[in-house]
Amino acid sequence: MKKLILTSFLLFASVGILFASGCDSHDYAGVNKLAPEIVLTSNNMQLLKYSDHEGTTRFTIQNLDGTVLAENMSRIELKIDFPEIEKKFDS
Repeated sequence: MKKLILTSFLLFASVGILFASGCDSHDYAGVNKLAPEIVLTSNNMQLLKYSDHEGTTRFTIQNLDGTVLAENMSRIELKIDFPEIEKKFDS
């Protein structure tokens, strides 16, 4: 009986280790914000620019106090949701 319990324990432990081995290497959020760059400050808002893990440029808009209004936006989403900021960013 002891051998059965010990064998079951070792089996379950090894399966658990097998499934958990790659958990920390995945980016589950889909975005790797390395160093956001403040590219525009206007009307108490900041436009931050960064690249995701695929190298795509993404934008975040936040208030000067740090409250995030929108994040992980593409250039097209920025143009649709915040046209006044996108126009200032173009110039």
